[in-house]
Amino acid sequence: MSEKLPSGQTPIQVFCRAAELGLKLGTRPGGKLTVEPVEKCPKDFLETLRESKGWLLIMLQRPFCMVYSQTLQERTFFCEDEDTKAALMEAGADSFSIYTRDELRVLCEANRIAPISHAELRKVHEIKRTFHGRVTK
Repeated sequence: MSEKLPSGQTPIQVFCRAAELGLKLGTRPGGKLTVEPVEKCPKDFLETLRESKGWLLIMLQRPFCMVYSQTLQERTFFCEDEDTKAALMEAGADSFSIYTRDELRVLCEANRIAPISHAELRKVHEIKRTFHGRVTK
């Protein structure tokens, strides 16, 4: 079950909104959350960032990246390992939208053997979503 903040949003939704606004979130020593460029941040969103600070600081320490896939027409996450996947899910990411390093390795190896088409990649993603599955050999 994902954590909901006082705003009713999940930490992932806040993280995604920051990305949509073109904001770069970071950390500084002492548990400080940084926002750049701060002048692009709407004042009401600053309050959302404040209430999300604890979660955002935890997420920013994890090895993952968030991308919008033109092929899949949705946001996906690439992460290092199962622990990071679990943290992303707790923060509100859907399990099917998260690809671990091991899953990406399997897809890359398959693509080397025979290039994966956009339609095939969409099918793999849809199967992962439908069956709450993972990509394996």
